[in-house]
Amino acid sequence: MNDTDFPEYGRQCELLTPWRGYHRGTIVGLNGYRFIIEVSSGARIELYEDEIEFD
Repeated sequence: MNDTDFPEYGRQCELLTPWRGYHRGTIVGLNGYRFIIEVSSGARIELYEDEIEFD
């Protein structure tokens, strides 16, 4: 399995709790049970599935 081999890869999502003023991001990876989400500044954060809402 590579980094992009999961169904949520590339999907847009909304952060249920904003992070440093960012409310939306793109799923770019998976780390165990956490999604790696990239916000528009290029920063990447890791959140669990119950902390985001898919479009």
